[in-house]
Amino acid sequence: MINIKSVEFKHTSNLPQYVTLNKLTSEDVSSITPEFFKNDFDEYPTMALTDFIGMIFPDGDTNKKPYFYIRHIDMKKHVFRFGNIVELGDDFLSPQKGVINVDKFAQGGVPVTPYGSFNDGTNFTGFQSDEPKSEFRFNENSYYVKEGDFFLLKGEHWPLAIREHKSMYNGNSTYIQAATHSGMLNGNFFVGVGEHDRLFVSDKLDGFDSISATLGYIYMNMIGIREDGRKEQVLISIDNSGKVLGYYYIDGETPIITDQVTMEADWYRLPYVDDGTCVYKDAVFKFCDKEFHFEGKWGSKGFTPSPRVEKHGQSQVFGTWYEGKKPYRHKVFMTLGENMEAYDYKLEKAGFNILDK
Repeated sequence: MINIKSVEFKHTSNLPQYVTLNKLTSEDVSSITPEFFKNDFDEYPTMALTDFIGMIFPDGDTNKKPYFYIRHIDMKKHVFRFGNIVELGDDFLSPQKGVINVDKFAQGGVPVTPYGSFNDGTNFTGFQSDEPKSEFRFNENSYYVKEGDFFLLKGEHWPLAIREHKSMYNGNSTYIQAATHSGMLNGNFFVGVGEHDRLFVSDKLDGFDSISATLGYIYMNMIGIREDGRKEQVLISIDNSGKVLGYYYIDGETPIITDQVTMEADWYRLPYVDDGTCVYKDAVFKFCDKEFHFEGKWGSKGFTPSPRVEKHGQSQVFGTWYEGKKPYRHKVFMTLGENMEAYDYKLEKAGFNILDK
């Protein structure tokens, strides 16, 4: 039996780690360049991407496999890049089984309006598409998503937004806002947790397209609400440029931010591709005096109607999680583990075991 390898990642980038935590203000969500990014370090960037992610549990049943909602919108070109409600694979090595209401979803290339205020007397800003119809609204406390006549989501902001200055995305700045989700899908009530985030890019660059080709990373976002009602979130990003971020928040405790993370996992080659792309199943992430146990259950290959087998080096895994040595269940949870440039030879060089299932 092969011992599971533990690999330590330390921040080696020449860009210092710079992360701040604050509640979003109305100005933050209404501006294409929030005040906290208007400085020489961040280079006064403008909004390039806005994303939504979250797990959907129909009827509030967290014992069943969730759906995964995602939207990825290019705010420079004013078009959708992709987005769907995804039926995840049956195990961690399986690609997605498909998406819900694909014909009613605005797919890649559909135009959206420029970001701005709605002319309806409300204090919301956002954008929309006309055909297929969708709408995205924000204020300092919440956001609303409407997809056609079949999907309505409300996200209620958690206390703190993560503001990462010069982030893992090739040194461009981003913020991430966790939220409690609820809504309706095809006439049925659902609950969930998730987040929306935004990427801000210097005007010296040609939007997201100018930075996406060289991205390589291990990324894990875990959100949950414990049985006692406490909200908690773990965010881990380890990228090829040497930037490392570990973040942990739970109600009632001081948040933790670090630039050193240890990952304990074995990686498995995806059985349906022949390019050496790998994914892990279970993993333990450690930083400071905390350890976070991820239990991989379901897989995906992109968030498109059919698996993106042509996207070399990309893998995704979803599952349950807990903090500490004693397992527990969350009342509701979300996980997203996404890896880019996750090739067997690169992971082996980093120190991991590579296995075939």
